[in-house]
Amino acid sequence: MRREYLIAPMAGLMLAAMVVAAPPSLAAERAIATGALTALMARFQSAQPGDFPSFAEKVRETAKHEVLKRSIDRFINKQPLDDIDRINIYRLLGIYGRIKYKSEMIRVLTELVALPTYKREGMPQHHNPHIIKLGETLEKLADAFELEFRNTGDRIFEIILAGEAKGAIGVFTHGDVVPVEDATWRVRHQRWFYPFQLRIYGDRMYGRGVLDNKSSIVAALFALKVIKESGFSIGRTIRLFVETTEETGGSGIEYYKQRHGLPGYNIVLDGRYPVGVAEKGFGVVMAKFPVRKAEGKGAEIVEVTGGGAINQVPSEARATILGASPRELNRQLSPEVAGYVKAKGGNFRILHSANRRRLIVTVIGEGTHSARPDLGVNPVSRLFDFLNTIRDRAPFKRNHFTDAAAYVADNWGIDDYGKKLGIDYADDFMGRLTAVLTTVKVKKGVLHVAVNPRAPRGKEPEQLIGEISEKLAAWRDRRGIPLTFDINIKRYMYRDPKGPWIETLLEIFADITGLEPKPRSSNGYTTARQLPNGIQFGPGMPGESGTAHKKNEFKKLSNFLRDVQILTETFLRLGNLKHME
Repeated sequence: MRREYLIAPMAGLMLAAMVVAAPPSLAAERAIATGALTALMARFQSAQPGDFPSFAEKVRETAKHEVLKRSIDRFINKQPLDDIDRINIYRLLGIYGRIKYKSEMIRVLTELVALPTYKREGMPQHHNPHIIKLGETLEKLADAFELEFRNTGDRIFEIILAGEAKGAIGVFTHGDVVPVEDATWRVRHQRWFYPFQLRIYGDRMYGRGVLDNKSSIVAALFALKVIKESGFSIGRTIRLFVETTEETGGSGIEYYKQRHGLPGYNIVLDGRYPVGVAEKGFGVVMAKFPVRKAEGKGAEIVEVTGGGAINQVPSEARATILGASPRELNRQLSPEVAGYVKAKGGNFRILHSANRRRLIVTVIGEGTHSARPDLGVNPVSRLFDFLNTIRDRAPFKRNHFTDAAAYVADNWGIDDYGKKLGIDYADDFMGRLTAVLTTVKVKKGVLHVAVNPRAPRGKEPEQLIGEISEKLAAWRDRRGIPLTFDINIKRYMYRDPKGPWIETLLEIFADITGLEPKPRSSNGYTTARQLPNGIQFGPGMPGESGTAHKKNEFKKLSNFLRDVQILTETFLRLGNLKHME
């Protein structure tokens, strides 16, 4: 596929300004792709590459790909390059960056993962000392790489590679993470380790934020570094944005918009390859139960805990129960627990133990991102549903926790798709609505129970909000339970997947990975919807299970290095593409 590029002169031995047509004898030839790239990586991964022209000459000496040889010859001899030559040189530069800076990239990623940049209760992110440290770290790196840096109120950190023509491309990542439930993690057959301390076992890099989204920061930053130091010129400016509030609503972007302009085209490195052109609408259904004194006979549920973030399914949820005979109640629970777990699929555990004062019931599920409930097992919904199920055989005093248990069991159940409430639907391209119970918290005398719906195309937010409101209000009035609820659902995003810039991204992905390049929809809710022409582009690979927001979050080292390859070519080709649409 041939495209016209902006003229982009280069210093020294760099890419020539002129673009020429491929000669007839090579017109059907293609640039090096998956197989040749893999072979080159295997051959030179232990090399000391020196500068890029020297590395290119070493590759030329042993290259078996005739078109690549021709491209290198023209590059070294400062001859005009055609489109295929340019792509070959761009891809060779990506390999060079992967090899030369592998150790340094891992060192920087280790430094970023060590910063626990999740939001603290009651503290704005721009006051978070770890966010401030993140900005200071990025500024030092930008200065060392001879790139421009801008800090917008400790909300957005911006690293800039200036272009020679008008226009800019935005590349968005984020430096905040979701909280961890466990102070230590353990990968099979390895020692326990701190989640904010990067660990590499084989091809996996473990740590909170290593996938979502700090590896993308490092990959993009080093792609800019290798382009800058090698002297490649680009027409459009590349602006790398590091957001600090992505996991908690995206207020940082809105703050930035009030003070600075955004690029006309934007790539968000916070989803999956190849190109994400659609996202479901993100929402919150917050049920509020006033804390009230217990009434009636039986044991009393005095605490329920579970979930630390609206967009994160935790791995466990716990209830504390007081009664006259906790140990007797514990014995009564054993057959109830076994029967419930079996009836509900057997893919989770319920632990229960008692002393003279209290009974503790803990549901152990599998944490996941709330956008992908199918990749986890929700312990919060199962705990409430279980407590409601056993209320007749192990009666509880009525209070706000039993109110919440009835609310969850009757309206949401454990299916995560809104079927219990009767709001389930699906779109052929964007998939099913999800409605996931994620957090339970007592705050200022009110028990808050949050459900996170993600709504695809097919219903407008007003319609869906109306349906949920009507059904919940009818249930409340019928049951006479004191309950208020706040419902907010934002509209889905859909971008028309057309134009040379989208075609270029799909081509880069297909050639480098060998995978099918089809535009896709995302269950996630990213910065893309807040941006002009915003689309997702990685870093998740199709067909691989996501570990974002989960315990033992990891990113494959091989995929991380391939991200550098993809982004190096992306920045050069889009930066020099004559027409984006």
